[in-house]
Amino acid sequence: MIDKVDPDMKYHGKKGEIIDIDFDDAGSVTGNPEDNFSYTVKLENGEIPDIHFRRQDLKLVKGSELN
Repeated sequence: MIDKVDPDMKYHGKKGEIIDIDFDDAGSVTGNPEDNFSYTVKLENGEIPDIHFRRQDLKLVKGSELN
């Protein structure tokens, strides 16, 4: 089921670059250590959304420098 109140929904399908990584202890609640990280992203249009993304929010783009 799609969460209709997903705060990052308007950014789905947009491309950007991770410009900062923050650490917290969310993984202690979820049981997934990847949840300890939140990411600040700069979109292709230069916008930096006032929201932090979790790993499950992001998708590696083919052709990026990490591929």
